[in-house]
Amino acid sequence: MTTNPTHGVREGVCFAGEALVPGGANLVQGDLRQAGLHFVLGMAARAAFGLPGVLLVSANSFVKSTTGTHLYQQLGLWQRFGTAPPAAEAAQPAAGPEAG
Repeated sequence: MTTNPTHGVREGVCFAGEALVPGGANLVQGDLRQAGLHFVLGMAARAAFGLPGVLLVSANSFVKSTTGTHLYQQLGLWQRFGTAPPAAEAAQPAAGPEAG
């Protein structure tokens, strides 16, 4: 197994980017769409909920940029509410009578 020696540095830069602006981690990764979306959501969360709101959006942005999945997916919130994420629902074949 080979390891990337710059992996830790890259995650540190992503974390620092999030400290400066919501969506900064996605901007460092080059995903402008996610960066812009998290920036707008971060500003709206700051206006509506203050610091806790912007911290939650920044945490989601950091997790999305480093793992490729959102924070609610990492925490398994879909399973807690008894529903599957939309991607999992689409991947499952429709249940029906089997032809015989």
